[in-house]
Amino acid sequence: MNKIKEELLATDLADWRKKGIFIAVIFLNVFPFFITYKASMPDLEATLWQLRHFVGIAAMQAIAQMSLAWYILKNKVPNYVIGSFIVIAMFFQLTYGMLVILLSSA
Repeated sequence: MNKIKEELLATDLADWRKKGIFIAVIFLNVFPFFITYKASMPDLEATLWQLRHFVGIAAMQAIAQMSLAWYILKNKVPNYVIGSFIVIAMFFQLTYGMLVILLSSA
């Protein structure tokens, strides 16, 4: 049990892993805009106008995720913070994608 606690509190994550997390976050930030574009495809202008608030939410979330990923890249943070950040980023992508697809097909 002590080993798990020590690993979660450790701050010695390799630089290549931090860079990989940063690149993964960049790709994850593009995903909501791609989902919105694909869901809006038949009538792009009208559907994007209906989903304009969700595009704004995706933009704000992308800025927040990029700034957190940049902070993780440049500073030493515990591993549990990195793990929770990855879970939060993935959960946002999942809920946003489902929401946009359901709203655009309604």
